[in-house]
Amino acid sequence: MKREQLQSELDTLVATQAGLMAIVGSLMATHPQYERFQLHLTGLLEILLNGAAGITFTEVQRQQAREFVETLQQLRKAPPKIDPLQSLLEL
Repeated sequence: MKREQLQSELDTLVATQAGLMAIVGSLMATHPQYERFQLHLTGLLEILLNGAAGITFTEVQRQQAREFVETLQQLRKAPPKIDPLQSLLEL
């Protein structure tokens, strides 16, 4: 595989991960049962990393997956009302 092709695929993976992080983060922050969602996510991550599905993961991959989920879990619950245009009214 040529270096340019490999770099292109890596760029796509990084961009896809950033997009997925934004989407999942938004879903997490606006989930109607935020606390239950957080608890379920923690349990599911442990099952995934330590169960049959995680057998093929390297230790580095497990750690990276854990860090990814923990980063998302730092998101706070969104306020009940969000007005994305409010800042325009204040100009």
